[in-house]
Amino acid sequence: MTSTDDRIATEDGLSERVAHLQNAMHRLGADVIRLQTQLSDLASAAPQEADSPAAEAPPFIFNLSRDAYKNELSSLVTWVNEFLVPVYVGEGIPWCPVWWEHHEAVGRLHALRLAYRELTDTEVSGATGPGIWHRDHLGPALDRLCAETGPFASCLTGKGHVERRRSQAAAQSA
Repeated sequence: MTSTDDRIATEDGLSERVAHLQNAMHRLGADVIRLQTQLSDLASAAPQEADSPAAEAPPFIFNLSRDAYKNELSSLVTWVNEFLVPVYVGEGIPWCPVWWEHHEAVGRLHALRLAYRELTDTEVSGATGPGIWHRDHLGPALDRLCAETGPFASCLTGKGHVERRRSQAAAQSA
């Protein structure tokens, strides 16, 4: 085989791999759309009556009992890590990978999630609800959390504030 034949064979292999990866990406995208549809169907399957106790606004996370707090925090971690961060927190934004250890972050993100639940339900908030959530809730919450004086200010490394805790522990033992 000549060097030209080697190059063509390599390019054909590369083309196959690229095509395979593109197909995999399309399948993943279809899976995401399918799951979003299923979630929407589940959410609309059991509508709550306005007067029912279950339709009342959930309590703020800091007003919960210890066990309820743990359950709500677990749910919040899932929402933040699987929805908020992938969709709204981009590269280069100082985000603490262990954000749930910052009480201010927990409070702000829980409030953000409560507003999200209410304002993205257009049957309740109307067509402008999602826009209001972005403008009045998402932007200010992310701005505060990621500000130079915000709770993540000391968490600019990939390990979050783990390094800061280690240095504090070393200083205390010295």
